Amino acid sequence: MTEAEAARGGCSGAGSGCGAALSPPLQPAGPAMEVQDAGQEMVASSGTPGSGKSKLDTLPKEDLIKFAKKQMMLIQKVKSRCAELEKEIEELRSKASTAGADDIIQALTERLDVVLLEKAESQQQCIVLKKENIQIKQEAEAAVAKTEELQKQLEQSGIDSLEEIKALKGELANAQCKHNEDLKKLKMELDKQVKKQMELVEQVECYNDSQKEVKRLQDDVQRIKSTYEEQLLCLNKQLEAVNEDKNKEVTNLHETIKSNSQCYHNEIKNLNEELKNLKIAHQEEVSELMHQIEVSSKENEEKQNQINQLQHDLAEKNAKDEMCAQTDQREYDLEQLREVLNKNLENKIDVADTREEPCVEAKMEEKIRYLEQSLEELQSQHSILKDELTYMSNVKIKLEEEIHRMKDEYFHEREDLDFKINELQLTKEDYCCVIEKLKLELQAAEQHYETAAKEHKLEIQTLKDQHEREISELNETLLSGSEKEQMALVFEMQELREQLEKLTQEKEEAVSNYNSLRETMETLQAELGESAGKISQEFESMKQQQASDVSQLQQKLRAAFNEKDVLLETVNRLQEKLSSNQLEIEELKCKIDSLQEDNSTMISSIDQKDITVRELEEKIIALTDQNRDILNDVKCLGEEREALQETCKQEQVKIQELQQEVDVANQCSNDLKQKVEELTERLNEALTSKGENAQMLEQLEKQIESLVRDKEQLSSEVYTLREENKKHIQEKGELSEELGKTTSEKDSCLVLKEQSENLEKKLQMITAEKEHISTLLENEQVHTSLVRTQLYHLLEQVGFSISDSNEEHDSLNLLKIANECLSKIKEEQCRALQKEEEVISLQQEVERLQEENAAQHREHRSLIQDFEKEKNLLREELEGVLSEKEALQRDIEELRNASEKTRIENQELLANTEEISQKLALYESQIQEQQKGSEKQDDLNFILEQKETELRNVKDELSSLKNLMETMTEKTDQQSSVAELQEKIGMLEKESAEKGDKLSKIKVVAVKAKKELDASRKEMQTLKEELELVRSEKDQLSASMKDVIQGAESYKNLLMEYDKQGEQLDSEKGRANNLERQIDDLTRQLQVSSEQHDQLRSANEDLLARVETLQNNAKLLETQILEIQRAKAKADKELEAEKLLREQKTKEHSGTLREMEELQMQLQKEKKHLQKTIQELELARKDAQKSTLMDMEIADYERLVKELNQKITDKDSRIEDLEQETGIQKQKQETLQEEIKSLQSTMQQDEERNAKIKQLLVKTKKELADSKQAENDHLMLQASLKGELEASQQQVEAYKIQVAVLTSEKHKAQEQLRTSSEQHQRTMSACQQKIATLQEECRAAQAEQASVTSEFESYKVRVHNVLKQQKNKSAARTESEGAKQEREQLEMVIDQLKVKLQDAQHNSQMNASELQALQSEHDTLLERHNKMLQETVAKEAELREKLCTIQSENMVMRTEHAQALSQLTAQNEALRNNFRDQVRNLQEEHRKTVETLQQQLSRVEAQLFQLKSEPSTRGPAVSTPATKTLRERRNADLPVLDVHSVAREEGEGMETTDTESVSSASTYVQSLEQLLNSPEAKPEPSQWQADLTKDELIQKLNTTTKSADHLNELLRESEATNAILMEQIKLLKSEIRRLERNQEREKSVANLEYLKNVLLQFIFLKSGSEKERLLPVIDTMLQLSPEEKGKLVAIAQGEEESTSRPSGWASYLHSWSGLR
Repeated sequence: MTEAEAARGGCSGAGSGCGAALSPPLQPAGPAMEVQDAGQEMVASSGTPGSGKSKLDTLPKEDLIKFAKKQMMLIQKVKSRCAELEKEIEELRSKASTAGADDIIQALTERLDVVLLEKAESQQQCIVLKKENIQIKQEAEAAVAKTEELQKQLEQSGIDSLEEIKALKGELANAQCKHNEDLKKLKMELDKQVKKQMELVEQVECYNDSQKEVKRLQDDVQRIKSTYEEQLLCLNKQLEAVNEDKNKEVTNLHETIKSNSQCYHNEIKNLNEELKNLKIAHQEEVSELMHQIEVSSKENEEKQNQINQLQHDLAEKNAKDEMCAQTDQREYDLEQLREVLNKNLENKIDVADTREEPCVEAKMEEKIRYLEQSLEELQSQHSILKDELTYMSNVKIKLEEEIHRMKDEYFHEREDLDFKINELQLTKEDYCCVIEKLKLELQAAEQHYETAAKEHKLEIQTLKDQHEREISELNETLLSGSEKEQMALVFEMQELREQLEKLTQEKEEAVSNYNSLRETMETLQAELGESAGKISQEFESMKQQQASDVSQLQQKLRAAFNEKDVLLETVNRLQEKLSSNQLEIEELKCKIDSLQEDNSTMISSIDQKDITVRELEEKIIALTDQNRDILNDVKCLGEEREALQETCKQEQVKIQELQQEVDVANQCSNDLKQKVEELTERLNEALTSKGENAQMLEQLEKQIESLVRDKEQLSSEVYTLREENKKHIQEKGELSEELGKTTSEKDSCLVLKEQSENLEKKLQMITAEKEHISTLLENEQVHTSLVRTQLYHLLEQVGFSISDSNEEHDSLNLLKIANECLSKIKEEQCRALQKEEEVISLQQEVERLQEENAAQHREHRSLIQDFEKEKNLLREELEGVLSEKEALQRDIEELRNASEKTRIENQELLANTEEISQKLALYESQIQEQQKGSEKQDDLNFILEQKETELRNVKDELSSLKNLMETMTEKTDQQSSVAELQEKIGMLEKESAEKGDKLSKIKVVAVKAKKELDASRKEMQTLKEELELVRSEKDQLSASMKDVIQGAESYKNLLMEYDKQGEQLDSEKGRANNLERQIDDLTRQLQVSSEQHDQLRSANEDLLARVETLQNNAKLLETQILEIQRAKAKADKELEAEKLLREQKTKEHSGTLREMEELQMQLQKEKKHLQKTIQELELARKDAQKSTLMDMEIADYERLVKELNQKITDKDSRIEDLEQETGIQKQKQETLQEEIKSLQSTMQQDEERNAKIKQLLVKTKKELADSKQAENDHLMLQASLKGELEASQQQVEAYKIQVAVLTSEKHKAQEQLRTSSEQHQRTMSACQQKIATLQEECRAAQAEQASVTSEFESYKVRVHNVLKQQKNKSAARTESEGAKQEREQLEMVIDQLKVKLQDAQHNSQMNASELQALQSEHDTLLERHNKMLQETVAKEAELREKLCTIQSENMVMRTEHAQALSQLTAQNEALRNNFRDQVRNLQEEHRKTVETLQQQLSRVEAQLFQLKSEPSTRGPAVSTPATKTLRERRNADLPVLDVHSVAREEGEGMETTDTESVSSASTYVQSLEQLLNSPEAKPEPSQWQADLTKDELIQKLNTTTKSADHLNELLRESEATNAILMEQIKLLKSEIRRLERNQEREKSVANLEYLKNVLLQFIFLKSGSEKERLLPVIDTMLQLSPEEKGKLVAIAQGEEESTSRPSGWASYLHSWSGLR
């Protein structure tokens, strides 16, 4: 608990005590002691260093007034008390007695002295009060004089207001003139718009022309396509014919070659047979035909000539006819030769008898030579034919190669054509999509045209209505003054200020609470993260230790030949992972692309919105002042739009026709694509220039708009200032009335003083606001000057010259010139665009139309509504500013009046005001500090926004990292990118550290705010201390009445302070409640932010995990590849070694075979020699009988025989050994061959698997490509659907807005209809009344006319009669003259009375009509009043419903909060249970490993025992040297299998852990391999054999003892690690329980005051049952551990622990470090 909390608790807990201490003694203790007590209590703080005067000065005006009133009441009470005491004294005097008189007299004298002192003091007070009364009267007289002056000022202000009214009337006339001018301008703008529409029509015509060109192009495309198709068909036919010809030629060649070869073989055979027959016949008939040769020689010579000729002919034929002719010629020659030979034979037979033998032989030899020559020639021809055959076979091979090549080329061409066909199909599909989009866009454009036409009509109607309303409103505002507005503005200003103050307070409190909560949450998160990290580290270390123990035991039990299968499985897994990663990366790429596209679309839409906003502003300004003349123009525009719609429909029909044509034209798109690319490059250049020009135009338009707004604001400010002057004049009158009232009342003077102080504060605020406004005006002037300079520069760049004559006119001229420049630039751009549009193809024109038509009309309505809302907001802000200015001016006038009053006040009041001004300065400094705090809050918000942006940047960087991960295909690239990723991760960690520093700074700011709160609480404590000092000094300050007055003042000050403190306590309680609510809101926000943070963190961790997995996968792949390479290299080496061994063995085998043959030869020789010796011996024995000399020789022979027998036996033994060796070598050969076969089979299997994997990779790549295409298609569809959805949503919103506007307009129109109908009825009634009166007048006039005519006729008759009488009675004239005069007078009187009657009737009619009009107005007003009441009731009901909904939402939010808390607790419990299960599983695994180790130990001990028992039973085995040599050879020949050299394979269930020390102890333990390879063991490998020697047994015993020792050491290490792990588990459990207690403790922390009271009771109560009752409360609030609970139970029972165990951080350190 902090000091501030303790102070708060003390104040709240001891509230009753303080109240009792501070409450004044109101009940009278006695008649005489009451005044003394009051005096003593009044002199509360007179003796303090700061006397009562300083405290009075510090009090505000209201408190001073209350204090003065209370003083007056006290004085009256004192006077009444004095009167009572005097009465008592008189009674006592009258009732004086003698007995005990002295005592009574003494008491009375004492009382008299006291009363006299009090009386003197009261008289002094009365004198002071009289002086004050005189001063107040003087002040009242001065106020009366001031009122007179104010009345004069009022009169002057009335005169000024009349002058201002005249000026305003003049301004109204000027405004009307301006209005007319604006109307003319609007008409001009209408004409411009008509021209623009004409231009649009021209553009549509251009578009039609372009469509015609497109049709022409499509026709060309169709023609080209048809020609290409025909060419392709011809080429295909030619190819088929060529292939058929080639096949036919090849078959013919094969057949001819075969037939030729058969013919040649047959001929050669026949010739050989004939030659043999001829030779035989010649040899037989030589003797018979010698005499015939002479006869046949001549014939032979002739025939030889014929043969030569035939041979020449054959040679010529062979040269001419080549192969086919040669065969015929040869057959022909052979037939001729046969005929010749037959003839020769016949001739020889005929002439055989006649010729002699020598001549025949000579001729026969010549013929034989001749035949041999012919045979040689035939052989040479045969060789030539063979050469030709070989040449033909080569030609055939070449032709076959050419055929294959042609086939390959045909196959490639076919593939290219298929590829082109696919591309054309794709382009066709793209064109179909484009055409569908164009259809949709045209439909949307039609809808927009229709909606735009309707909107245009509605806007014109609304503008008319607005115009009429504005006129009516202007009339009403001119008639009804600014009084209502003034009052409303004043009330609104007050409400807004109160709301502002409340909001600032709530904001400061919310920020402080937010910072505190944030700090606590961050500390909790940090602690949780540390604990979780520790737990995970220990868990991983346990896993690693157990995995290492198990792996060390499994290494010695596994075989070394499972590596390849495991590697293949890992390769498959890695490939699957890679494929999954690639899919994820591609998905991320697609997402990034879609986001980028969305971003680009949003940017383009924003730009389009800006353009449309500007255009709409111009349109709104133009349309607001239009009149009835626009209706005709609108009708024309409607007709033109209908025509445009018809043209659009025609265009749609044309587009549908174009779709069919485009389907045909897709095959020729390749040629068009190149042209399109060139044109797109040009277009991009043109668009870039257009974009730059558009940006310049936008900047200029923005500047122009800002200038126009500034002008409008200045004009509105001038108008508002004029209205404010009127209001000030009226306010002066009201103030004068108030001053008249203030003179009658004395108490109101003090109220005026308070108001003056408040007004002084307001004056200071106003001066500050004035300075702010002046700075704003200066900034606006500077801005306007800058804009002007920019415009000058721009215009100078364009080429205009401007004169600096008038500033006001310059701005308008500049704007006009800028507009002209803009129009010129736009015209130039339009020309450039028209030139470029002639070059642009179909697609780009469609896009331009899309941008011009669709983009302008889609967001039209929403933008208009946005602008109307902005206008309304600006109007409200202007009204607020105006009301503030008016209030400030009122305050200024009031302050002036107050300053004139304050000059007449006393010096004491001046001193008080000076001190109050000092206080005000302090308050202002506090306000400035508060403003600084608000600025700090803004800074904090800005920092939060920066952090959010940094988080977004981190997300972007993560996405870029993902993109980098996608690009990592090769291993080297992977390594480099991994390094870069690690660097980036480091950078991100640094950035997170910087963010943490910023957060710590923010925390420091929050701590400062908390410190300021603590300081304010400390001030409360200081006030309490001052109260105690006042009580201690009561006895010293009862000396004089002056001190009594000062004490009373200080006492009253203290009472006021106490009241203030009570009020502050109440306000603080309210604030605490508000803070609790805000804390709840902030906790929700924090939970949301923490969830977002967790999500981001989890996403970051997932990404890091992915990166790590990819890195590990890459490393594993590299290691596997290296191992595979090593295994291959080993296998190659082994194969080479086996080949060498094979060769050596084959050589040795051949050598042994040779030796065997030699030995067998020697054996045969020796056997022969033995046989000879045996024969000799037998002969010798026979001869021995004859001679005794031969005995010695026989003995020698026997010796020799024995020696030979010995040699034979030795050789037999050698032969047996060699045979055994050859058998062994054969067995080795067979084993090696089997191994080679197995290796070859494994190699083949590996190759097959690699081939399958490659095929799978190819398939997966193809599938990936297909899936990518499908995904892209889906994304395109999604994007198009999203666009359509957004467009439809926008349309729906626009329609809703239109509906709302229409409904509002409908209501307005209905109201206008009602009002107009009422007015018409009034006018109708008035007209009817007028008609009735006129009809009555007409009737009266007709009656008068008839009477006049009758009178005239009677008059004529009278005249005639009179003339007759004159003739008869001329003497009677004198008598009738007097009667005539009287008659004339009477007629004059009658005429006057008639005129009066008419006037009276007219007046009565007018009054009746006015009465009717007033009654009708009264009825309408009553109806409006009733409507307003109904509307207010409905609004109240709606507001109540909204309040109910808000309350229900609040309840829902609370329930959601509770659910979230329950979910979090459930998650925590689930995690706890999972952790416990994992620990149990680890323990069980460890137990199982220990059991397996013990079993292995028992087996090893049993083997040891067997080995020890074996040497006693077995004897030393003696083996012959031959067997030894055999064994040695076997051991030498067999390859030694090194157990240590073979790389250990990783198990399937193993985790790849780093090579770290397993045990935490510092003792180094040798591995089993090191123990086995120690210098005691011999280098020979220990192999189990049938016969073991003693040395080998000793070696085995040593190795087994070493292994047993090693296993014992491993067991000890495992036991030690188990003990450490158990301790760590206990610590972790305790920490988890501690964290759970902390979490549950946080719930009870909310009610700190209750906890404080419970603890205080527990501390101050004596040990016993009462303390024990409080224990469960403390346990539930603080969530105590069992040990702490036991200690508290002992304390509650009165027991104390004498020996408390030392606890601290050291108890944790040794358990963590493993020192136990």
